[in-house]
Amino acid sequence: MRRKDESGVWIVAGALGAMALGIALIPLRTVTSASNLAFVFLVFTIIVAELGGRSAGLVAAVVSAISLNFFLTEPYLRLSISKPDDIVAFLALAVCGLIAAAFGRRRERWSELAGREGKDLDVVKKLVEQLRDGRPLDDVLDDLRRGLGLGAIVLRGTDDRILGAAPRGATPGVPETHLTPETLMPANETRIQFGTRGLRLPPGGGRLSRPVGNGVVSLDLWEGDTHGLGLDEARTLMIAMAILEMELSRPRHGGAAPIQVSAKR
Repeated sequence: MRRKDESGVWIVAGALGAMALGIALIPLRTVTSASNLAFVFLVFTIIVAELGGRSAGLVAAVVSAISLNFFLTEPYLRLSISKPDDIVAFLALAVCGLIAAAFGRRRERWSELAGREGKDLDVVKKLVEQLRDGRPLDDVLDDLRRGLGLGAIVLRGTDDRILGAAPRGATPGVPETHLTPETLMPANETRIQFGTRGLRLPPGGGRLSRPVGNGVVSLDLWEGDTHGLGLDEARTLMIAMAILEMELSRPRHGGAAPIQVSAKR
C-alpha cells in the first residue's frame, strides 16, 4: 500500500475512532470530569499522528475535541459547553492535539527522508552490481533513470558520441544547460524552477560533465516529473557518474580494451 493510501486509511480511522471513543466514554462522564477524559483523546491523537502523519493527526485532533464536547460535556449531545472547566478541557485538548499532529508531521518527514536515502543507496548498489556483471550500458542507464525518476539519460563522449541511452535508443538532443556538480543548479541560467522535492531540471535537459583521461564524459539528464530532485538525488547522480567514469576507464572483462572516450578538440 502506498503512503498516500495509508494516510487516507488513517484519516478515516482517526475520525471514526475519535467518535467511537466519545461514545465509549459516556458511562464515565458522571464519574469524572471532562478534563480527565480529555487525556484519553489526547493519547489517541498522538497514536494516530505517529502512525498516520500530520493530516490524520489533524483530523483526529479536531474530531476528538468535537466528540469530547458533544458526548462528554454538559449539555450532552449539543455543541455547547456550560461549565468553565469543560471549556478549558476542550481548548486544551484541541491545542495539544494540534501539537501532536505537528510532531507527527515531523516524524513523517524524517521517515520520508530515511526512505529516500535508502532508495538512493539501493540505486548505487544496483549500478555497481550491474556493471560488475557486464550488463549492457543501455540497460544499466535505464535502471538508473527509473530509480531516480528521470525522463531520459544519455551518456556521451567528448565528441557527443552516444555511449549509452535510456530509454533504449533515446536521442532527445544535446542539452545547452550545464549543471553544477553536487547541487544540479544550472550554471548558465537565471530562471530556476523548484518542485516539491527540490530543484527541477531545465525544460531542454541539463548536462553533467567530468574529465576522463584526455577527454570528457557527459551525462545528459531530462526531467521525469515535476517534483524535482533533492540534494540526495543530486549526490546519487554524482556518485553514479563517478562509477561510470571508472567503468569507462578500466579494461573490460576478458582483457578487452576499455570503452574509449574521444580526446578533446
